[in-house]
Amino acid sequence: MSAQRPFDPDGDRSMQLEPPREPQPRAADTQAFPVEAFNPLLRSLLSWGLVERVEFDDGTHQWELTDAAQHRLDDLTPERRRASATLAYLDHWCSSCRQQRLTHLVDGSYLCVECQDLQANGQRQQPTGRHVAAQARGRLHRNR
Repeated sequence: MSAQRPFDPDGDRSMQLEPPREPQPRAADTQAFPVEAFNPLLRSLLSWGLVERVEFDDGTHQWELTDAAQHRLDDLTPERRRASATLAYLDHWCSSCRQQRLTHLVDGSYLCVECQDLQANGQRQQPTGRHVAAQARGRLHRNR
């Protein structure tokens, strides 16, 4: 809501609107939780031997997770999938596994993400289910 002034500084009696005042941004809260809130977690890390204190030559120190704790964190945190730069197709059959899935056009073939990963590792997924039977029927009909 704008405030109105009955006259301007030059003495004109016409009504003029003041520009609206925007609220000033507040300073970011760098510490959303008090550090004491983490005391139980920190005590658990110490008591289970999951952190170790590393001393430096200059007299300073630093706390680091043990190798076992870091490996376990890697196991618990799945790697994020990379965003695909290619267009995704919802209604195409994967040319490798013959399943109707989300596919991407890769080198002229529609491949699902699983088959793309297998292909990147040098493997190929075998077709399953009714598509194997359909392929077998197709081979029989061609051989007659």
